[in-house]
Amino acid sequence: MKNNWNKPIAVIAALMGVLPVITGTRVLSGSFDPGYATFITLITYNILMGLVSVAAGYFIWTKTKQALLFSGFVAGGHILVLLSLLTVFNDVIATQSIKAMTFRSVVWIVIFLFVRKSKVPMVG
Repeated sequence: MKNNWNKPIAVIAALMGVLPVITGTRVLSGSFDPGYATFITLITYNILMGLVSVAAGYFIWTKTKQALLFSGFVAGGHILVLLSLLTVFNDVIATQSIKAMTFRSVVWIVIFLFVRKSKVPMVG
């Protein structure tokens, strides 16, 4: 990736994974109450996708071929979940969850587009 911009993008990707893993784990363990009704399936999704996001950050950092696959998977997953929150689960999901998933979706679309447009060949 040109001018080592992959490093800050990789850090952002990893942080976008670490934060939901920490928060989701705290909510599931009962050590943190976000102050609104939570949906266990969504929290579980956020934790699992957070782990995939950390892996994507690693692949972006190391400029491996999996960077595109993983960033596309995370972006696509978040978009699908956001669409389901806005339609199927709209009446049971907290507004904060919809805002958070919107934010994640936008950030991951940008990350994916960055990785896709990168001119430096990926290795491995």
